[in-house]
Amino acid sequence: MLRATLVALLPLLLQPVSAVPLENLHTRQQSTFVDCLSKGNVPIVLASDTSFNQLSQPYNQRLKYTPLTITLPTTIDHISATVKCAGQYGVRVNARGGGHSYSAQALGGENGHVVVDMQNFHDVVYNQSTGYAEVGGGARLGNIAQKLYDQAKRAIPHGTCPAVGMGHPSLGGFGISSRNWGLMVDSIAKVEVITADGALRLAKPSWNGDLLWAVKGAGPSFGIVTKFYFSTVPATETIVNYSYSFSGLSVDNAADAFLKIQTFAQTAPKELGLGVSLWGSGTSFELSGAYYGKTQAEFNTLFQPLLSQLPQPSSSTVNMKGWIDTLIRFAGASTLSVPETGYSERTTFFAKSLVTSQSSPLTLESMKSFFNYAATKGPDAANQGLPWFVIINLYGGGDSAITNSALLDQSSYGHRDTLWNFQLYATINSLTPTSNSSAVDFVNGFDQSVRRTGDGAYVNYADPTLSRDESHTLYYGGQYTKLTEMKKKWDPKQVFWYPQSIDPAA
Repeated sequence: MLRATLVALLPLLLQPVSAVPLENLHTRQQSTFVDCLSKGNVPIVLASDTSFNQLSQPYNQRLKYTPLTITLPTTIDHISATVKCAGQYGVRVNARGGGHSYSAQALGGENGHVVVDMQNFHDVVYNQSTGYAEVGGGARLGNIAQKLYDQAKRAIPHGTCPAVGMGHPSLGGFGISSRNWGLMVDSIAKVEVITADGALRLAKPSWNGDLLWAVKGAGPSFGIVTKFYFSTVPATETIVNYSYSFSGLSVDNAADAFLKIQTFAQTAPKELGLGVSLWGSGTSFELSGAYYGKTQAEFNTLFQPLLSQLPQPSSSTVNMKGWIDTLIRFAGASTLSVPETGYSERTTFFAKSLVTSQSSPLTLESMKSFFNYAATKGPDAANQGLPWFVIINLYGGGDSAITNSALLDQSSYGHRDTLWNFQLYATINSLTPTSNSSAVDFVNGFDQSVRRTGDGAYVNYADPTLSRDESHTLYYGGQYTKLTEMKKKWDPKQVFWYPQSIDPAA
C-alpha cells in the first residue's frame, strides 16, 4: 500500500520545495523522506489520504497551498523525528497550531512544505506552586481562558478570537486587556521548543535566553514550541464594558472626533482598553473597550470629559461584567470553548495592518484622508460583495504596559513605541480573480490613505503581498538585525522557512 501511494505521489514529490539556499532536491526521491518519517513512527497524512484535504485547508481560503505531507504528532518524539528528517532531506517545516495565520504561513506560504499539525498538544494546566499556566503548542485562546478560570480564577492577556492558536503569543498577541497587563508574548516565562536540529530545548532567561528572546516575537522562524509557560494574573471581575456609536458624521467631523479621542488616549491610564471601529458604512464609527478593575462611577469620571467634546452618540452601552463575560462579549460568541481537535472554521479575506508611533501622533490631515476614503470607497466595496471593517486599537498612551522600551531586551517583538494599531480587513463573499483583485486594491487604498513614512505593521495580521524585505522592516523594525544573528545560530539552514520568515545573518 505504501509503495502504491508513493508511486501515485511521485509527480508531486519530485517538485523542488523552494528556491532558497538548501541542498538541491532535484536528484533525490522524496519517498526517502517519507520513509524516514515512517521509521520514526510519525503519524503521516499523505495527499492520497481521505483526511488530507480537510487538514490542508487554510483558514483564509484566498491562500490554498498543497503540503508535501502533514504530520499529526502525539508525542515530542514525533515532532523531533519530523524535524530531523526534514533537515536530513532538505524539506521545509512549519508548525500549525490554531491555523489562523492570515497569510497561511502554517501551511508554508507555498506548496511542498511539511506541516506539523499540533492539535493534539492542547493541554492547559495551572501549576499552583509556580503560578504558571502550562499550555500546549496546539491550544486555542478560548479554551485557555476558560480552563484557567475554571481551574484557578487566573487570566492571561490575549486576543479576542477564541479559536486563535499559539502563533498568537509567539508573534505578539494583543488583547483588549493588553494596555493593563501587556501583550501575550510578555507573559511567556519560558518555553519548551524543538529547534532545527530536532532537539527539545528548554528556553528561559537563564538558559538559552537568546532563543527565548527570539521565540518571543518571531517564534515560527525558530522552532516548534511544544509547551508554553505563561505567568498569570488574578482574573478581574470588576470590568466596565462600554460602547458608543456615532453616525451621520461628515468627514471633517469624524476626523475631528478621532483627534479628540487621540488626545484623550495619549494620557489614558493603563487599565483602559480602547478601540475605534468602522464597518462598511462610511464615516460612522464605534468607540468601545473595557476598563479593568474599576467601578462604573470611576469610568464615568474618566470618560465624561472626552464625551463632552464628541458628537452626540447615536447609541451607547455601559455595564459591568466579569473576566469571562467580557471575553465573550468581545468574541461576539456565546461561549469561549471551541473544539480542541478537528477545528474547521474557514473564511475568505484580505487584510493589512498599520502601526503608528507614539512619537508621531496621527494628524488631522491624515484622518481626513482616512475618513474620506471610508466615505467615498467604503459603501461601494460593501455593496459589491466586499464587506469590510477597520479596527484601530490603542496600544500606547499613558502608562501602557505594552510600550515599555525595556521589553525590547526581553522579547524580539519590535513595536514598543506604538500608539495605534490599525487592522484593515475585507471579506470576499465570492472568490474570483476579479473579487480578489478588488479586495486587495480596496484594502491597499485604505492603508495608503493614512500611512506615513516610518509607520510599521503588525506581524499577526500578516499581509502576504509584502515582499520579504518589506515584511522584515515593517514587522520587526529595529529588532530585525539581532533576529538575523539568532537565526544564523539556531537555524542556519532555514529548516523553518516561509515567505516572510527571518533570514540568517550573512
